[in-house]
Amino acid sequence: MRLIDGTPQEIAEFLRLTQSEEDPDAGAPGDIDPDTSGESVGGALDWAQIAELVNGRARSPEIATRVLEFLRGAVALGNVEIGPGESERTRDGRTDYVMVRDAGVRRFGAVAYVKAINGGLTLRLTREDVADASEPAISFRNVRAGHQYVVNCPLRNDAAVQVALRLVQLALAKVRQ
Repeated sequence: MRLIDGTPQEIAEFLRLTQSEEDPDAGAPGDIDPDTSGESVGGALDWAQIAELVNGRARSPEIATRVLEFLRGAVALGNVEIGPGESERTRDGRTDYVMVRDAGVRRFGAVAYVKAINGGLTLRLTREDVADASEPAISFRNVRAGHQYVVNCPLRNDAAVQVALRLVQLALAKVRQ
């Protein structure tokens, strides 16, 4: 076991730099829960700023369209906030992923992380949470036992976006209990 001392951002950066091959389907940054503090990360952005961030980072217009469709659908679920985190690695100071959070009292980190660059999506769900789902869009991260962010659902097509929105509803219900 290795002990790491530092701020959450420093630890996240250390893990990012020292991790082996990153899962391209994942939306979460590495194998951590980046924000359990309950504090707002990245500040509030309006929809135009979110769209600019996604369009500026996506590898293609098709990916940007699917990511924005997913984010619109997540917000339409009600009582949901979206926004990027902060990063010292980017010129604009924002992360390459957008978080989807419950707008209520924050006891947990985001329920979903979506990478604008490739449409990778990671949700705050475990294998057990989706045991009844048999969707080809769902995959699993190889993370330590007890990790809460296990389910991936990359936004590769319109059907995957719809599956992802159902999974976000499940993740929201889980953190709202």
